[in-house]
Amino acid sequence: MRLAPRIITAGCAAVVLTGIGIAPASADTREGVGPLVCPPDRGYDFSGSHNYYRDMEPRSGGDSGTTISITFHKGKTTTSTVGGSISGEAKVVFAKAEAQFDYHFAWQWTNSSTYTWSWKVPDTMRHGYLHAGVKVKYTKWNYNETRPDCTTRVIRSGEARLVYEGRETWHGTN
Repeated sequence: MRLAPRIITAGCAAVVLTGIGIAPASADTREGVGPLVCPPDRGYDFSGSHNYYRDMEPRSGGDSGTTISITFHKGKTTTSTVGGSISGEAKVVFAKAEAQFDYHFAWQWTNSSTYTWSWKVPDTMRHGYLHAGVKVKYTKWNYNETRPDCTTRVIRSGEARLVYEGRETWHGTN
């Protein structure tokens, strides 16, 4: 007998709370059915990500069979960029991207020493180039909110170019 008054009291409380606007309008007072529960906000998400190299010195070129070199000078600086953000949000996008990609990017990176690298253009290549710079992660980002009906809406979006720490040299046909 004790069980019946508790169920009735709980059902009446939900009806009363709905009537005065405290409980969600979607609350169902039938036994075993509760209010609509949405997943938590997704917050930031990232897509279209890929890596590329950013030149920080003019490239060096040469024909097949020649040895070319490039010098990466001390003090050359580059910065990560975050577009589409509101004031103060760029560093938050940066931090969220670090967590998403599980890598420590540099907001700003400066080459700490002069470095020279040489490369012989292979005979199989008509013309080759040598580059010096940094590796960059490009990604699109969104900031999302979950609406009361559990749909997701994009609030802000943009692009980020995040600099990996460290000096890079690479070669190829362009």
